[in-house]
Amino acid sequence: MLVDQNHRIELLRIILTWEGRLNNARIRELFDLSATRASEWIRDLRDRHPTWLLWDTSTKSYLAAPSLYKLRPSGGVREQEGASLSRYLSLTGVPPSNDQHSVVPTQWNAHPDLSVPPARVFAQANEAIRVGRRLKLVYRSMSNPQPHVRVVSPHSLVRAGRRWHMRAFCSTHQEFRDYTLGRIESPEILTEPRERDSSNDIAWNTMLKVRLVAHPALSIPQRELVQFEYFSGTSARSDSCRAALAAYFIQDVRAATDTDRQLPPDYQLAVENMKELRPWLFPS
Repeated sequence: MLVDQNHRIELLRIILTWEGRLNNARIRELFDLSATRASEWIRDLRDRHPTWLLWDTSTKSYLAAPSLYKLRPSGGVREQEGASLSRYLSLTGVPPSNDQHSVVPTQWNAHPDLSVPPARVFAQANEAIRVGRRLKLVYRSMSNPQPHVRVVSPHSLVRAGRRWHMRAFCSTHQEFRDYTLGRIESPEILTEPRERDSSNDIAWNTMLKVRLVAHPALSIPQRELVQFEYFSGTSARSDSCRAALAAYFIQDVRAATDTDRQLPPDYQLAVENMKELRPWLFPS
């Protein structure tokens, strides 16, 4: 691969930022280089930006130094970070989903991304998944908006709708939960192995069919229009979805789950098989 030095350094900066580490094997894998050439790439980065890298003897890798995450691009920070994450995903592709590691994609939207995850949070979560360790973090949620400490065992990162989430087993609640990456602070990979992996996550491994129809409160011509636009002229469509992600999918397509209360014009679609989905969407 013929790449000028400035471009090489930018590519390695993106990998280091979003994965939190850099080593010869990873660079060879991504850019189809020889071991010697990969070492030259790393040396160029180290010579140009020595404060970005910390050598980790145990893994024979360079780790991202805190100074790397203190960099602030000029212009719109959120837009720059979103472009950087998009570039990272396009560079690396999607790793195979297995018990050790899973990054699950969804389509990218044309509108600005309002919830780009902090790069260090993404990298630490990604690394905890890769090495099978627990992750200590400070979290805030709508039900508990005050910062509080959680210890979790993550198994997957997923962009569901317009936000990035981490699927993880929570040590406090002893159950699998979703954590929004944008609400995580101070992530720290612990030495303890994870408590549970994805094979134990029933909601993650259960696949559901979400059947969408035109909202019954629409007029007949309006229903025919919705069917033409979304269902190729048929009366409905069924989409497969992990049970753990079904609520995000329904929210993203803006489908009514209660057709008596959620009405047009705000809702043009409706979920037809709510009886089947309800236990997963609204667990008791």
